Amino acid sequence: MLRFISGFLKKERTYTAVGKELLQLAFPIIGAYLLNMTYNLTDMIWVGYLGSGAVAAVGSAGFFLHLGWAMASIVTVGSNIKIAHSVGAQDMNAAGKYSTAGLWGIVSIAILFTSVFLAIPEQFIGFFQMEDVQVNEMAVSYLIISSFGIIISFANLLMISIFNAHGKTKISFQASIIGTSLNIILDPLLILVFKFGVEGAAVASIIGRACSLTYFYFVYHKFDNIYFKGFLPKIDKLKALFSVGLPAAIQRISFSVIYIFLARIIAEWGPNAIAVQKIGVQIESITFMIVGGIMQAVTIMVGHSYGAKNLTEVPNIYKAGWRISLAVGSVTTLIFLLIPKTLFSIFVPEMESILMGKDYLMILAVSQLFMCLEMISAGVFNGLGKTKIAATVSVIFTSLRLPGAYFLGFYTFLSLNGVWWSITGSSILKGIVMYLLLRTYLKNNTFGKF
Repeated sequence: MLRFISGFLKKERTYTAVGKELLQLAFPIIGAYLLNMTYNLTDMIWVGYLGSGAVAAVGSAGFFLHLGWAMASIVTVGSNIKIAHSVGAQDMNAAGKYSTAGLWGIVSIAILFTSVFLAIPEQFIGFFQMEDVQVNEMAVSYLIISSFGIIISFANLLMISIFNAHGKTKISFQASIIGTSLNIILDPLLILVFKFGVEGAAVASIIGRACSLTYFYFVYHKFDNIYFKGFLPKIDKLKALFSVGLPAAIQRISFSVIYIFLARIIAEWGPNAIAVQKIGVQIESITFMIVGGIMQAVTIMVGHSYGAKNLTEVPNIYKAGWRISLAVGSVTTLIFLLIPKTLFSIFVPEMESILMGKDYLMILAVSQLFMCLEMISAGVFNGLGKTKIAATVSVIFTSLRLPGAYFLGFYTFLSLNGVWWSITGSSILKGIVMYLLLRTYLKNNTFGKF
């Protein structure tokens, strides 16, 4: 893979320095994402030993937890971008003030979601109208226990955003190694050995994230240029964070809400279909996590260039990011097309689920390169602080998945595969539209040759 990526970078000497810097920033982020993906996949494997019902329970509760993480991105995305701008402008006091504003914002959102999830967990899980009483009970238990770890999880996300914005992506990676490694060790012990079931998976996640946050606390004191400025947040800094972060949060929240309704449609085909979608998303995250790391690096580099008013560098950052992600997307596309059954058989023993999973991966393979194009383009817009553009495109075209899934699933011969085609079709459209918008924006705003 590395040779393939290097081949792309060597074609144009102009991009070599940019590409190297991009990879230096991206590799730790990718490593952290892959560690998280490894944990999620490992978690699914161990939960899978309890049966598809347990996977469906964790998946159902997980939709609402992801909704909370999406809301937290108001603060985490806003902090990442505004701190990156401040670092580029070499204004560390402003960066510290944004960090303080981010801390207050993230704690407030965490308290809100914890309170709501603990107050009415049955109502959230009841949305899916799953007929299996045991699956519903497991889902409620998983959601309740996970809720106690929300503030820890959100605080981790903020610290990752702060350190990454300063270019210290290796620190975030080291914190992920600690937390994820502990999760992987605890999962089989709590789920199977001590027979805590899905509750054990939730407890393992909380312990792992608590250890990651502890590491951030100790490492934070070693950096003179990374700090929280003041105790109370500055109103103008909070407004700036929310202004930049809100569109990205709306994008992620809408994505989570859309997937909750999409899961409701998928539930018509039974718990196996829900389990397939949950596992399929984890497998597909091979592409999403790697390219997501490159996207984050693109956002940071563009943010630094924007803060330093070095805008002619932006097209080179984009091209280097796209070439690297193209290599990654090509490889994962081939994997999904060639060995889909093998991948799914790792997580579930039932042949019905494996065959459903095979169709899922082969259909989603069609859109992998377009997803890469969308993400790198969004990374550039986000780095420039233009989060509304990427968010608007994502919300519009991701929303089309619901009517598309309903029509193709219930009114065509495609059945469940129609749902998968609605997902891949919208990804293709998003990639094309995002590329055209970015190309037009850069050409019209004196960013140098595109």
